[in-house]
Amino acid sequence: MNRAFVKNFLLLYHAGWRPYNANNPPKAVYEKLGCPHAGAGGKEPFWFVRGETFLCVTCNRSCALTRPEGFILPLPLAFPPPAKREKEFALTPGEMIVRKKLLRVDETAYCLNISERAVYDWIAEGKLRRAVGGGPVRVLADDVAYYMQNFEE
Repeated sequence: MNRAFVKNFLLLYHAGWRPYNANNPPKAVYEKLGCPHAGAGGKEPFWFVRGETFLCVTCNRSCALTRPEGFILPLPLAFPPPAKREKEFALTPGEMIVRKKLLRVDETAYCLNISERAVYDWIAEGKLRRAVGGGPVRVLADDVAYYMQNFEE
């Protein structure tokens, strides 16, 4: 497997193509295509499928077939939904610390790429200064900016 194959594999996969491994197509399919790899003991043909279209990527010819005889349509695979952040922010961390003087705990965690629990711990340790007031916990944006520039593990 070479670098070009991996790159092409990823491009096809991103475009919705999936590796086809349901069965080996009959030799008649390769004979119709005039494929040099049909039973030639060389490379084993490698197919992708998207919908009812099959694509062979064994050689540079990239033969494509729609609903060919001898191919079994694979069942659709159920992929889990992609991981999603609990909250999406409209501002980048850099924009957030410039535009706001006080940050909520979730905003602070987002800017520093740490958990909300870690933000509370940092406040308790004195690393982050809590804004004075009786309302919800707010952190000074200047402190967050400092740790964004000087982050220590």
